[in-house]
Amino acid sequence: MKRIIYAGCSFTFGHGLWQYTKEDGLRNDDHYLSPKHFPVSFDFMRKNRFPRLVSNYFGTQEVIRDFTSGSDKLSLEFVPELLRFNTWEPKWAKVDFDFSEISHLVFQTSYLDRCSLIKDGKEIWIGDLAETWKNNLNIAPNVREFWSELKMTYYNKIRDLFLFLEDKGIKCYMLAITDDYFDLIKNDEFIKSRFIDIEYNGTTFKNFHELFIYDKKLMIINDTDNFEDPPKDLHPSLKCHRIVANSIIKKLESDLS
Repeated sequence: MKRIIYAGCSFTFGHGLWQYTKEDGLRNDDHYLSPKHFPVSFDFMRKNRFPRLVSNYFGTQEVIRDFTSGSDKLSLEFVPELLRFNTWEPKWAKVDFDFSEISHLVFQTSYLDRCSLIKDGKEIWIGDLAETWKNNLNIAPNVREFWSELKMTYYNKIRDLFLFLEDKGIKCYMLAITDDYFDLIKNDEFIKSRFIDIEYNGTTFKNFHELFIYDKKLMIINDTDNFEDPPKDLHPSLKCHRIVANSIIKKLESDLS
């Protein structure tokens, strides 16, 4: 196996895992940690996030954006920059690779409301149209239409990226935080066959949010097994990263066999 690209947001980055070192000076919240000031804790994060755990298992290297946070829009820019087929000035990738150096992409979808559409030359966000838009049955038709277009636009962009990369010999997979794209995935065998379920305690979960509902301790903020006063951080716990890593490994091994 060659290098694996991991595209995603703070969940893929491993945000908050530095809290498990309990190093003096760490804040008890979800602040970003400077590798300059806390090199030991930052290194712990890199070694224990699911991209490293999976790559270690397969004896390869992970390629990941070197800053936390993100969106599907950002990931759709990051991957082309890494592989030098972007048509814009690079913003996110500080290194680049040839297609022949990469064998897999794990694309972790984030929160869709972090993405936008260009309308009449103006960038529009769902929050510009309605403050309380999600799960609101009384929401205005124009907001529903915008959400549907937003979802279809980014789903197709991700799908097109997968098709392009697989034509170059890079196997692509999707991992999800939310169920935002699920109504599209269920009728799309191409993506469905490349979707990574999260398996835990004999149960299969379709996204991180489902997993957190099942076991709230898989978020750092609720990890009372490791903290007397858990940091106020809603990101995946150390145990959660191991669960996700095992799920990715299982999927990749299944396809390799």
